[in-house]
This record gives sequence, C-alpha cells and structure tokens, in this order.
Amino acid sequence: MQRPYESGSSTAETAVLLPAVALLLTLVVSAGAVGGEQIRIQQAASASARELARGTNTGDAMATAKRIGGNNVAVTLNSGARYAKVSVSAIIKIPLVGDIVLSAKASARKELSK
Repeated sequence: MQRPYESGSSTAETAVLLPAVALLLTLVVSAGAVGGEQIRIQQAASASARELARGTNTGDAMATAKRIGGNNVAVTLNSGARYAKVSVSAIIKIPLVGDIVLSAKASARKELSK
C-alpha cells in the first residue's frame, strides 16, 4: 500500500534523471556523427588519391573529394613522382562540445604507362 507522503516521488526522480539522460543521448548521437563524418572524409581522401594515381587532373580529383566528403571539406593534393597524396579535413559542430576538426590522409602509387 502506498503511503501519502510517497506520492509523486517517482515524478521527482524522473525530473532529476531526465537531464542526465538527455545529455547522454546527445553525446551518443554526437559520437555517431563524428564517426560517420570521419569515415566519409577518409573515403573522400582515398577516392581522390586513386584518381590522381590514375593520371586524372587535379580539378577532377578535387571534385571527387568534394563530391564524397561534402562541399565544406578542405582538400590538399600532392602529386609526386611515384605517389599521389591527398589530405582532407573538415570541421564539424557538436552540441555542448563545440567544433571538432577531423582529418584523413591517403596515398596511392601512380600507374606508370609503358
């Protein structure tokens, strides 16, 4: 049997716990967003490096990185004698944390024509 002084105690406990649950949920969703963005910019760097290694011009390689990584990424292309190297970085905004800078690098050996 419930005592009169205990009525409403679960409501008070829920009110105290709810902000912590909301914060935890925000952090979990944010961590997923960071992971997804990191994978996306790594794929952008890899695809762009492969394009450069095949002999594609830098404009097309840059377009590939922007198409996969999004228009807000910064791309650095370096086409050396034997390897094509690409660096992609992006800034994402996370609630309660702020801005996070993510970066990815990829390199691919150039194809030599005979």
